[in-house]
Amino acid sequence: MDRGNVLSGAAFSAVLMSALVFLVVLITVGVVTHGYVERSMTEELRDDVRTRWDLFAADYGDKDIAAVAELIANATLFTAQGRGVVGLFDPAGTPIAGNILERPHAPGWHEAALAVSGAATPIQTGERDFTYLYRSALLGGHTLVVGQRTDRLALTKRATFRTLAISGFVVVLAMLSAGYFFSRKSQYKLEQLETTLARISDGDMSARTNLSSDKDQIDRIAERINAHLDTLSHLMVSTRVTAAAIAHDLKSPLARAYLGLGRALTQFEAGRDPRAEIEDTQAELERMNGIFDTFLRLARIEGGADGATFAELDLGALMDDLAETYQMVAEDKGQRFVYTRPVRESTMVMGDATMLQQLLVNLLENAVTHGGDDNRIGLSIDHTADHIHLIVSDSGPGIPKLARDAVFEPFHRLDPSRSKPGSGLGLALVRAIAERHGARVTLSDNAPGLRVVVSFLRTNTISVAL
Repeated sequence: MDRGNVLSGAAFSAVLMSALVFLVVLITVGVVTHGYVERSMTEELRDDVRTRWDLFAADYGDKDIAAVAELIANATLFTAQGRGVVGLFDPAGTPIAGNILERPHAPGWHEAALAVSGAATPIQTGERDFTYLYRSALLGGHTLVVGQRTDRLALTKRATFRTLAISGFVVVLAMLSAGYFFSRKSQYKLEQLETTLARISDGDMSARTNLSSDKDQIDRIAERINAHLDTLSHLMVSTRVTAAAIAHDLKSPLARAYLGLGRALTQFEAGRDPRAEIEDTQAELERMNGIFDTFLRLARIEGGADGATFAELDLGALMDDLAETYQMVAEDKGQRFVYTRPVRESTMVMGDATMLQQLLVNLLENAVTHGGDDNRIGLSIDHTADHIHLIVSDSGPGIPKLARDAVFEPFHRLDPSRSKPGSGLGLALVRAIAERHGARVTLSDNAPGLRVVVSFLRTNTISVAL
């Protein structure tokens, strides 16, 4: 697997972008946190220094400068490690008490270095220079300085920065690792898809992509591709079967036409009239032409290029006309024809009259042709709330349940020898016309025989887009 493809994958790119956004947010939060911590701790130090300075000043107000000096001398807390500092200086700047060795030059609040006795050196603590936040002010002609070392503030700021930096590094590293992992998985699935499509292009129509349990977007795409490949395989098999059926159905009339022409030539050479042989040949060629016309009509209907004109029409009126015709056809073949048309119910549908007439003719022709002797043909209409059901039935041999889907395929015939008349296009054309009208065709057992139901939506429940 190419690592460059993994790193350029959508998952890794998304995580990388998220990591950059996270770093920007982290830096922003770090700056804000740094400023907040610095302000908060500085204010706490300032409050502490102010409180202690006021404490010494209050003691001076109650007593005198000597008592303050004694209090400062006894306050060993301020001399421990030199963190808290205090110094009392006379008007000349000479230290009287405390651990500050030199009086600051200016009164007020300052943050600067101080000379302090008994404090740890910067080398001992790892600091470059100690700074103190202190207040220097006059106290009865003397100068009182109280301060606090700020190295804890610096340590806290460094600890905060270090914590944010380490946390950011760990989080970004984890994000990039996760992004690489997921991108690698996605890349593997995409390579599987590529391999499957390459096998398909090489002619292996059985190739399919294995689906994982992740059910992610790539898996859903792979599932759709597999479904489309199944449909493509089915269409290719159907195309091969159709091609073989066309070749078989055309072979016989072509052979008979060829033999008829040969007989006609023989008759002509013998000085006899070849008209009968030529008429037989013409009939065979017309039969071939009919097969081509039917197949082209089927293709045009399935492709929506049939030039159909949809309008509201009375299906019952079409049935009336054809029922009269096929009543006589059935009687000529020794069959019974029963036509039932409800009087009160509406039989209005939206459709093309020519195509619907073709649908009815095909169904009735099938019933007459395959019904056999003593066949009982039924033609009727049934109604439900939203549908009008056209029903054609017979009492012939019927169609086995397992073969009922296959008979809608072009050129499919139940007779393997293909010796009976017909092209195998009748029911295929019926289904194509029905689907063009938004109808549904179902086959069922008539016990005995076959029952065909074509279900149309009522005109008051649909609006056909022409």
